[in-house]
Amino acid sequence: MNAESNNKKKSCIYLKVSIVEPILLSCIDEPSFLDIFSYLQRVIPTTEVVVKEYLFHLINSSFIKYVGAKKIYLICENGIDLLNVIYTQRKGKAVDYTDLIIKVE
Repeated sequence: MNAESNNKKKSCIYLKVSIVEPILLSCIDEPSFLDIFSYLQRVIPTTEVVVKEYLFHLINSSFIKYVGAKKIYLICENGIDLLNVIYTQRKGKAVDYTDLIIKVE
């Protein structure tokens, strides 16, 4: 019963592609948090709190990883796969880019 109640407590998180994509792209160059935040400010203005929240969810979902010793972020193989999915969706023009959302469980 306890495992059942834990599964019910888990909820899905929805992340905007317009924020996820620049984070993933910036993680290719092994950036610090400030590098990611500065890059995002040029692409889509947002707050530090939002960036930290997105980084948290992307790390928990294994799209990126944090290397504490160097204080940098790295894109993982899943993150590269996600970028490919994003680009495929953008090419197909199935929906407007700003409307794309990623469901993270």
